[in-house]
Amino acid sequence: MQDSKGDQDRLWFDLLLIILVGMVIGVLGAFAANGFVIGAKTLFELIPVSPEQNWWQNFSVHWLVLVIAAGVILALKRLNGIARWHGPADTILSAQVPKEPFQTRVGMLSTLAAFTSASAGASVGQYGPVVHFGASVASFIRTMIPTRIKPEVYLAAGVAAAISAGFNAPIAGVIFASEAILRHFSVRALAPLAVASVSAAAITNLLFKRGAPYDIAPLDFSMHEVIPLLLAMAFLSAAIAILFMSNLLKLVSWTGKQNNEPLTIFLAASMMAVIGTIVPEVFGLGTATVNLFFSNHFELTYLLIILGAKFVASILCLGMGLFGGVFSPAIFLGACSGTVVGVIAVMLGYPVSVVPLMTTVGMACVASSVVGAPIAIVVIVFELTQSYQYAVAAIFSVAICSLISTRTYCYSYFDRQLLLRGFDLRHGRENLILGKVKVADLAISPVKGLSPADRCEDIVTSLCDSNNTEAYIVDEHNSLLGVVTLTNALRSSGLTAREVIDT
Repeated sequence: MQDSKGDQDRLWFDLLLIILVGMVIGVLGAFAANGFVIGAKTLFELIPVSPEQNWWQNFSVHWLVLVIAAGVILALKRLNGIARWHGPADTILSAQVPKEPFQTRVGMLSTLAAFTSASAGASVGQYGPVVHFGASVASFIRTMIPTRIKPEVYLAAGVAAAISAGFNAPIAGVIFASEAILRHFSVRALAPLAVASVSAAAITNLLFKRGAPYDIAPLDFSMHEVIPLLLAMAFLSAAIAILFMSNLLKLVSWTGKQNNEPLTIFLAASMMAVIGTIVPEVFGLGTATVNLFFSNHFELTYLLIILGAKFVASILCLGMGLFGGVFSPAIFLGACSGTVVGVIAVMLGYPVSVVPLMTTVGMACVASSVVGAPIAIVVIVFELTQSYQYAVAAIFSVAICSLISTRTYCYSYFDRQLLLRGFDLRHGRENLILGKVKVADLAISPVKGLSPADRCEDIVTSLCDSNNTEAYIVDEHNSLLGVVTLTNALRSSGLTAREVIDT
């Protein structure tokens, strides 16, 4: 009875500890995510430019700010001895491979670098750095509040909190952490993830008064009428996602081969200033511009200009050293391409209501292919719109788009990054762990091969002497023919190995 009571007390203590850890991660994750988003937006709005100034004046200001940001990022990297910035790919790797420890300090400095880029107006994302920072916060909390919760669950809880606070989508936060970070759905992980995610959403609404980042007004539509558009959106989004990921990684590779980081990062800052001054919508995180897409604010020609400019600007910034996330650029490119499809559809006779629908679906498609979380992205659509119809439309296109991009390129940008570093996630974490184990390091006893003509009585004696349960039967060339288990040998007295061999 005492042991039973002790186990019960331990159960309640563990439960309270899980709730405490989840709430602490959620609260700190909410502060981190909202601090990044609000801080970057506020600092960018302080840049002294205006439509009343001429092009050269605006360019000069943006160029100066971006060059200063590039210098700060370069100094952060060199003064701290960082070989490369860390992001969601490193969070995924640490969750999948226990021998790849999460580097909390580098993670926090990487978030600071991304914050510097975004505040200066570089065409980079907020959600990737926020996700990694959430994991960094959770990793730090693990050192302060150690529990029996696995290290990867701590990281996933931090990610759930960051997504929940960033999108005001607590359910999507839990699913994203399970789908993209843990790569499985676990009952044991559900409690800390849910507590962290819901706590982050509550703090975001209570203290920061932030709702959903995107203003989507769901409208009624007939599903059978828009299926052709949803199919077109899926194929177009897959093409955009693949082109974005492949060209970005090619530029990253090219930049590394130049072995001149100061030149490339200052070149990226200069080109970003030129593109952004010509097409101001591509500056920064792009949240306000995406909201204008939903309201059909732009003409078709200018939409195409914005799409091309954002595509080029994001690849230049991310590929040449202005560190940041790929999530927000993917959302922007998807939303813009969806708006293009919607505007063309209206010209062909569809109702105006297809514009916000296609914008939402395009946003979901490109983002799901780039970050590798199709289910979570569909749930984000549902939580943002509160519309079952929008969610059904999104999952139709997202499923097709993700299938195309996965089969023709990779599951996600982060998976491709890890693949280039020698970590193939396609076969699961077990394959990753076993792939790092050398046979030479294993304590394996030499195995003696037996002949097919050996009798089962002799095989039993040999197995008992060697303390083994399987006999390996080999031919005259020492090639394996099969095995005979101890159980089968005992049952087959009088027979030879050839007659009971299991191939």
